[in-house]
Amino acid sequence: MASKKTIIVNSNTDIEVDTGSGSMAYNRFEMQVSQTLHMAIEIFDNMDYLLVMDYYDDISLFDKEENPETVSYYQMKTNEESISISTAITKDWLVKMYAQLENTDWLIKELGLVTNCPLIVTVNTKSENGKDSKERKAYTAERTAFMEFNPVTVNKIKEDIAKKKRINVDDVDLTKFFHIRTTLSIPRHREILEQEMGEFLHNKYPRITMDSVKTIFSTMMDILTRRQQYELLNNGASFSEVRGKKGISKSDFERVIEEAMIISIPTFEEVERVLNIQEDKYKASYEYILILSDAQTKSETFTSLFKKIISLVKCNKKNTDETFGQYANKICYKLYLGNPDIECLYNRTYVSILVASIIISEMRRTL
Repeated sequence: MASKKTIIVNSNTDIEVDTGSGSMAYNRFEMQVSQTLHMAIEIFDNMDYLLVMDYYDDISLFDKEENPETVSYYQMKTNEESISISTAITKDWLVKMYAQLENTDWLIKELGLVTNCPLIVTVNTKSENGKDSKERKAYTAERTAFMEFNPVTVNKIKEDIAKKKRINVDDVDLTKFFHIRTTLSIPRHREILEQEMGEFLHNKYPRITMDSVKTIFSTMMDILTRRQQYELLNNGASFSEVRGKKGISKSDFERVIEEAMIISIPTFEEVERVLNIQEDKYKASYEYILILSDAQTKSETFTSLFKKIISLVKCNKKNTDETFGQYANKICYKLYLGNPDIECLYNRTYVSILVASIIISEMRRTL
């Protein structure tokens, strides 16, 4: 079973916040993962953050990775057509959200009910002739504060929470409650999200390759899926444990982007141009094909080599009087000097092409 957190509703009744509910239905599980990445993209440029999957709530958003001060909790609900506020009340979604206010570890910024469909609010009214009628409004905006609902509905929500929490209606505060309408849809959420990722990355790095975009997208989806599925944390897990097993931060996202772009192998023509290969193009093209294969499989040995070369490139900048070929030879020398066994597996031409690939990838990021 996924971990659950029990929240006291009143002295006689407990309500369990089922933080494993996303895995109860496969479609909702997928939507929850997609929504988390959607949020990671949306807030990337505006704040440092840590997103936690399926532990404190369906999605928890902290203002920073280490020693956070604020948090927002989100419940993800899906339906093909619409969800009514009456359903949210009847199924105790709102009182469970309200119960999060009892957590004093962090300052709570907002409590969000995230849906893929309109939120329907219906109010019983009387017409001028005294007949009962229903006033129905569909909330479809990206973000709607609960306090924007009509007074009758606001009071109905407050009364339900007050009754179940055994507190005064006047003490119920809904100012942190929001309905959030995601742009993702049930049948196309992955397709929509991959397009969002492409637009996000191309705006940042106009020369990024489509292969890199696909690698970053699939890597992030894989990481988030594994975070969502991890079920071995107990109720009292420390924040550092939760962060390690259920969370993904902005720095994690940045690292995925950086590694995918660096490990993206440019065309042989680009490599040839950078290294100014005049002789033995056959040998260079052969090593280039080997690199393409190794980059595809991403073995531990290849990944380790790539990281070593990245580190050397970062620590040893190219001198203005060096050609790229001379610079690649310098990196090869330093690599083999510290790791003599590497030369038995990866020759100088192979390593030089990797150095050129890193240089070209860095150019793509900065130009």
